[in-house]
Amino acid sequence: MRYVVISDTHGRIAKWANQLVNLSDVDGLICAGDFYRDGLWLAQKMGVPYYGAQGNNDHDVHAPWATFWQSHGVRFGVIHGHQWPASQRLAALQRLAHQFTLQVLVFGHSHKRESYHTSETWIVNPGAGFRPVQSPPSFGWLTYDAEGSLNFSWDVLS
Repeated sequence: MRYVVISDTHGRIAKWANQLVNLSDVDGLICAGDFYRDGLWLAQKMGVPYYGAQGNNDHDVHAPWATFWQSHGVRFGVIHGHQWPASQRLAALQRLAHQFTLQVLVFGHSHKRESYHTSETWIVNPGAGFRPVQSPPSFGWLTYDAEGSLNFSWDVLS
């Protein structure tokens, strides 16, 4: 299983949309908001399922604040993350992951690549497609192999 993970594109996807649309062996697209509709459009173009959450700049869409699902026995969640101050965000995300028994929780908002891994949970931020902080524009790869191993990595949007 292989998911493409994006966040914080803010409508600025024209420059690199083809890079994602032309990816192969993708089982779904996860978008942590800002802009929800960018992720929806990309997933439709890629022909894959879409799992998204609206962010604090998604004013013109009716979308969930958080989405939870299960695939291949793994429980996933996605939320933008603006609901908490930066100083409290990780602890709040850890509580949310525990509350919903998630193995993977994707978030955005900070425009920074972040990854926190414990024996039970991955909490990851793919960075930003627009105005990233401390890295080039990026997206994430979330993979789950036949041996049951979860992994998260980043790739550059160009």
